[in-house]
Amino acid sequence: MKKKYWMPVAIVLSVAVLVIIGCQSKEVTSAKVYIQQDNWDKAIEQLEMAVEMYPNDAEAHYLLGEGYATRGEWEKMNDMFEKSAAINMTFRPQIKNTRDKFWVTNFNSGVNRINGGDIAGAIRQFKTCVRIDPKRIDAYRNLAVTYLQADSLEQAKKTRFQILSIDEKHVESIHALANIFFQLKEYNQVVELEQKALKINPDDGDAVANIALAYDYLGEKDKAIDQYVQALEKNPDDKDLIFNLARLNYMNNHYDEAIKLFNKIIEANPDDYDANLNVGNAYLSMGDNKRKTLVDKENNGEKVEQTERDELIEFYNKAIPYLEKAVEIKGDDSNVWNNLGVAYVNVGDAEKGKAAFDKAEELRQ
Repeated sequence: MKKKYWMPVAIVLSVAVLVIIGCQSKEVTSAKVYIQQDNWDKAIEQLEMAVEMYPNDAEAHYLLGEGYATRGEWEKMNDMFEKSAAINMTFRPQIKNTRDKFWVTNFNSGVNRINGGDIAGAIRQFKTCVRIDPKRIDAYRNLAVTYLQADSLEQAKKTRFQILSIDEKHVESIHALANIFFQLKEYNQVVELEQKALKINPDDGDAVANIALAYDYLGEKDKAIDQYVQALEKNPDDKDLIFNLARLNYMNNHYDEAIKLFNKIIEANPDDYDANLNVGNAYLSMGDNKRKTLVDKENNGEKVEQTERDELIEFYNKAIPYLEKAVEIKGDDSNVWNNLGVAYVNVGDAEKGKAAFDKAEELRQ
């Protein structure tokens, strides 16, 4: 009875051994021996023959990819890995581990080179990472940042577009590209890019702010104001947005709105020179406009009421504390001293007016 049972088992085992041996070509077997000896050159010779003779051998392709990796021949490595994975999924974990190992080594080296001030070396390492794994975004990101440190705007731009070719919804790269186009003064490109960001996320405050600033630079003030208003709805405490919207209102002679916005800046930072100066100048402009209105009224034979004269003086009175603060913060601008003198004179303080005019003249000389 025992003989009946043992004979089939022995046959099955023999067949199994034959199948295992038969699945591996002599070239792959030889290559593995060379790999154990760390002789990759010889291993590669055998594996190159193996993939040519056995194009459906996933292991041969995978191992040859490993061999090319040891030489830094990354494109050949990827070609072999892709062919192996296309044949079957057996070696995909090993392929991933290999890519990760070389990628991480080069990536960390790139970071260390940046920290050590070796920008050119960092660029080389991150470019190697891209060659190792062309679909992994982190290397592109660091490469783009490194190009910016090297003042290579065009290369940084190209790299960011490569990221978007991999992931078109990579909002960080959209914003980064917008900043590059700002530096290149290509403001229409900024608008186009950030509109894509808003399609991805309609609540993206940075996108709205960049569109507003781009319209601002393009001289399209009305569009810029609309965008700044939208941006502030999303980021009500953003001082830069507040300042830019205030500035545009000032330029459009919307002085009341400009003053209100500049005062928000001053509330947060009483020593903000530009905000104080602009509020002071806005009140001066309002006073000048009021004066012209009253002069025209008198020239037309109409009576000017005392309340109207008081209103005129009040504009100059309101300008004085802001202009005084401006010269206190930074007193080297003759124009600011001159404007302060104008305000003093118009409220009837001739002595302070003369002193301010004298200071302005001194600075001009």
